[in-house]
Amino acid sequence: MNLQGDKQRCILLLGGMGLLLVLVLALIIYPWWAKMQFYTRAVDQAADHIQRYQRLLDSAPGQRNSLRNLRQQLRKEKYFIAATNPELAAAELQKRVKTIVTGAQGKLVSTQKVDVQDEGPVREIKIKVRMKGDVEALSRVLHELESQLPIVNIDNVSIRSRRTVKGRRRNRVEGYELDVSLELMGYMLKGGGK
Repeated sequence: MNLQGDKQRCILLLGGMGLLLVLVLALIIYPWWAKMQFYTRAVDQAADHIQRYQRLLDSAPGQRNSLRNLRQQLRKEKYFIAATNPELAAAELQKRVKTIVTGAQGKLVSTQKVDVQDEGPVREIKIKVRMKGDVEALSRVLHELESQLPIVNIDNVSIRSRRTVKGRRRNRVEGYELDVSLELMGYMLKGGGK
């Protein structure tokens, strides 16, 4: 019987040793395996990033050609003010405003060039405009400015109305005159708009 008990203890001892060995191997191998999986995923992601960047680099000449064609098309369609420097562009914009305001039976009081930061491939040309006229004249001026080329944006519009009286007692005509100040922004491509 003692032989039977020794056999069972030996089997239990060997089983315990085997279980301990498996547990030790698992504690050593699993972290190593997890770290290897982490590095494999990192390598795969890095390879994917490199492939994407390589595709972007490969498409760069085509993108440059597309950009060049787009700039030529924009110049051709006159979206930008055609001038060789910002002062000439501002003068062109001021001339355009004067023509539009007088054509709408308004009175141009003043125009003034505003200096802006010069960043990027497109220069912003900004002028302040002050005009007087009635609602119809203002409506025509705003419509003409926004519907013609080159493109301009209207910003910071301030409108004050003033009651006007014309004529003597019997022939008196009362009305309103608007005093309008606004900023116009046009754009010019660097290197001139030609």
